[in-house]
Amino acid sequence: IGAIFFNTLMIMDAVKFIPRELIEVTYTLGGTRKQVLFKVITPYIIPNVIDTFRVNMAAAWNLVVVAELVAADNGLGKRILLAQKFLRTDEIFACLIVLGIIGFALDLSFRLFLQWTCKWSITR
Repeated sequence: IGAIFFNTLMIMDAVKFIPRELIEVTYTLGGTRKQVLFKVITPYIIPNVIDTFRVNMAAAWNLVVVAELVAADNGLGKRILLAQKFLRTDEIFACLIVLGIIGFALDLSFRLFLQWTCKWSITR
């Protein structure tokens, strides 16, 4: 529930900071509420929504790693714990590097998705 609330707040902030002039100009030129929603508001907030998902993916990835360290029967977290138990520092660092590469790949994929879908956005 906290994550949903946090996502909603981030998206509401994106909508709140839309320049009022954009909406007023659309109405002045004869735009309807539907046109304002789909032609002004939605394109303006899509980059922020994707960035919100990107931030939340990083938080979720951290939670997955922590949960795996605490209560998993297999996976990288379990390997790290076993390597720690037997003082296998090289294996610990190898697993940490793999976790970092996966996290970096997830972040990079969201950034590339943002560039691919929001060519009009200046948040590149």
